[in-house]
Amino acid sequence: MTITKQLTNAAGIVYDYHRINSVIVDAQDNLFATVASYISADRATDQDRAVDRFSVQIHTPITTGLVATAEGLLVADANCKLFGGVVTPDVTQTDLDKAKAKKRAEIAAARNVEMYADKTTSLGVFGSTESDNNKLSIAIQVTQLAAAAGQPAECGYKTADGGYSVYTLAQLEQIALEIAAQVIPLYEKEAILTVSIEAAATVEELDLINW
Repeated sequence: MTITKQLTNAAGIVYDYHRINSVIVDAQDNLFATVASYISADRATDQDRAVDRFSVQIHTPITTGLVATAEGLLVADANCKLFGGVVTPDVTQTDLDKAKAKKRAEIAAARNVEMYADKTTSLGVFGSTESDNNKLSIAIQVTQLAAAAGQPAECGYKTADGGYSVYTLAQLEQIALEIAAQVIPLYEKEAILTVSIEAAATVEELDLINW
């Protein structure tokens, strides 16, 4: 198979190839494109196979024009699964947009710290992680099934420090309600702060918003 093309990288090194098999553009890091061919020059013999590949990283600025061209070619290629698609314009985040996203994540993290902390109820201190809440939900469901079957409506459950006790259905439901009463206000607080974040007009205003 005749090698008919050449490709030169930024260092001036020339690569011979038959045809480009794939191009990977790392647009996120804006560093390079990787070009791969299914046959390299040093393996150009009568026994060439599709697995004889070569690849090279082409260090070049990944411009919006380059990406836009690639996107346009994809939706215009009848053999591509994206054929006929619509390419929407890039949405450029401003420094304020980035700061708002960071602040939202900061507020959510602070909410999680309080939400997953142990909760004190009238029946003891209980864990409040997702795993703890799932276990409590299962204990309530099992006890409800037992009650429906005419069996004792009670189930064993552990406190945050590992203490084991048997609770009635009413007690388990009371524990769940008291935990929920402490968690729901956290979401409400987060919602109020999120409104303030979205309303902020400057990064300085965002800095004043804290959990």
